[in-house]
Amino acid sequence: MSTRPDAADVTDDLNAYGFRTEVRVRLSETDAVGIVFFGSFATYLDVGRMDYLQNLDLQAMHGAVRDLIPGAVVAQSIRYLRPARYNDELVIHVRVAHIGHTSYTFHFLFAHKRTREKVATGRLTLVWMDDAFRPMRVPDAFRETVRAFEGPLLTEA
Repeated sequence: MSTRPDAADVTDDLNAYGFRTEVRVRLSETDAVGIVFFGSFATYLDVGRMDYLQNLDLQAMHGAVRDLIPGAVVAQSIRYLRPARYNDELVIHVRVAHIGHTSYTFHFLFAHKRTREKVATGRLTLVWMDDAFRPMRVPDAFRETVRAFEGPLLTEA
């Protein structure tokens, strides 16, 4: 049995999430059986991540790509709980759960907007990179902003 954290370790307690955004499932995001294609959830993770960062005004940390946080995704996991279908409105609850020395990890909870049924949970870990794409310490300004927003639920290394 693996001891690595995965999407099953993500809380489904809505009180743990201080930010949310929404997406409407587009036809191109569904598969042949009419549910959201599993790969589409990677896009939803990115939407949640970028909207969260924008909400905290952290999208402009001036990395190698203008207006993007300088990081690379090093781990992603999703746990599917029930299907979502074309034209469903999904609420993406987002939080930064952990900031390590060079990495930071988001947790996501996806729910149907209308019914509030949980659809999936997810994790996304990024490593902060310098201009040469080498891991570097997560900057204090990022840490302080996230710490102030997330409060005592944030863990740090």
